[in-house]
Amino acid sequence: MKRVEVLLSLAAVVGSAAYLLGSPVVALMATAIMAHYSMARMGFRPNLRVERRLPGRGTEREPLTATVKVENLSGIPGIVRIRELSGEVLAKELKVGVGSGERRYLHQTLVPRSRGRVRLNAEALFEDGLGLFVEKFPVAGAEELTVFPSQRGIREAMKERRQVEALAEAERALGMGAETLEFRELREFLPGDDITRVDWKATSRIQKLILRVFERESMADVYLLVDVDRVFRRELTGEKRDYLILLLSQLVVYFRRFGHSVHVVAYDGGSVVKVLNSVNDPHTLVRELGISDDRGLPVLRPSTGAPSGFGRLLSRIGGSSASGPVKAALKVPSGSYVIFIDDVGIHPVELMKAARVLKRRGSKSVLIYPNPVLFFDRGLLDEKTLEVLYRAYRERKGLVKKVMGWVKVIEVGPGDLLPAVVKRL
Repeated sequence: MKRVEVLLSLAAVVGSAAYLLGSPVVALMATAIMAHYSMARMGFRPNLRVERRLPGRGTEREPLTATVKVENLSGIPGIVRIRELSGEVLAKELKVGVGSGERRYLHQTLVPRSRGRVRLNAEALFEDGLGLFVEKFPVAGAEELTVFPSQRGIREAMKERRQVEALAEAERALGMGAETLEFRELREFLPGDDITRVDWKATSRIQKLILRVFERESMADVYLLVDVDRVFRRELTGEKRDYLILLLSQLVVYFRRFGHSVHVVAYDGGSVVKVLNSVNDPHTLVRELGISDDRGLPVLRPSTGAPSGFGRLLSRIGGSSASGPVKAALKVPSGSYVIFIDDVGIHPVELMKAARVLKRRGSKSVLIYPNPVLFFDRGLLDEKTLEVLYRAYRERKGLVKKVMGWVKVIEVGPGDLLPAVVKRL
C-alpha cells in the first residue's frame, strides 16, 4: 500500500473513532492529518527536466555508458528515479535526491540484448521527500541505438556454422539418383559428404579421410540456369577472378565426375542468352558464355521484387512478357533436375515464378545464391560501412525466407569453392 493511501486510511479511521467516541481531541487529530495531506498535495508542483545522451553505437551484450542530466526546475526537493522500459536493453534503475533548482549528472549502464536498430524508452519519476506523491516525466534524448554483433558472438557463430558444400547439398536437395549397394570407388572426403560413408581402414593407411562411393540407380540430366548479367556477378577479393566462372566450373567438374549429363542455360534480366547442351569441359563453357573479360557490378541492397502500380497497368495493357529466369525455365525438358545460380536480391519474384513453372512441368529445382554481402572486401570496412552491410544482410535474410517457400536456397560465399578446382583454373 502506498504512503498516501495509508495516510488517508488513518484519517478515516481516526475520524470514525472521533464520531463514535464523541471526543473532540480525536476529531482534532483527524483534522490535522487531513490538513497535512491537503497542504502537501497543494504544494506538490514538480517541474523536472531529464536528458539522456547515448553513444552513437553499441555492441550486442556488451555494456555501454549513457550520461543522464537531471534538472529540478521546481521549488520543492525530491527523489528522482530513472528506469528503462524497453525490453531490448538491460539497464539498472537510477535513484538520486535533488534539491530545489539543483542539477545533477549521472551515469547509466546499458546492455543491449539484440542487434540492429534498438528502440529505447525511458521515464523519470519525481517523488516528494515524504514519499506521498509521484509524477512521471519523459526522458529526452536519442530514442534509437545502432547495435553491432559482438566479436565474441561472431567467433562463436563461426565455430557453430556448418561450412556449406554447395554441390553435395544441391544434390541432396534435388534427390538425384539413390545409391545402390554396388561399390564404385574410393575418394577423398569433401565437406558436406555423409560421415557414415568413411572407409576407416583406408583412412588409417593414408592418414586422410577416405570415402566409399557407390553406384547410383540412374544418372540424371542436370540443367544449370545461370544469370550472366553483370549486376549478378562479382569478383573474388584478392584473386581478381569472376566467382561465377569458378562456381560453374566446380559444378560441371562435380556432376560430370559422377556421371551426370550437364546442360547450361544462360540468361539475363529479360531473355535467354545461350543454351549449351552436354557440357564436358569447364574451359569450353567459359569461352562459350564469354564472361571472362567483363567485371561484375553487384548490388548490396535487395530489390522488393514487386512491380509498381504503373508497371502492372502496362503489363495488363500490352500483355505480360516472361522474364529471363522464366524463359530459361521454359527451355528445360520436363522431369529434369535444375540448379539456378542467381541472386535472390535482384529479381526474387521472377525466380519464384520460374520455380513454379518447373514444378508444374515435373522438374525439381534448387537455387545456389552467392550472397554479395559475404564478398565485401574486409579491408574497406569501417563503422558506417558495417552498418550498411548488416542492414543489407538482414533484408536479404528476410527475402530468402520468402523465396524458400518455392525453391530450396543454398547460400554460398567465397570460401565455398573446392580448392582443387580453383587451383586447376
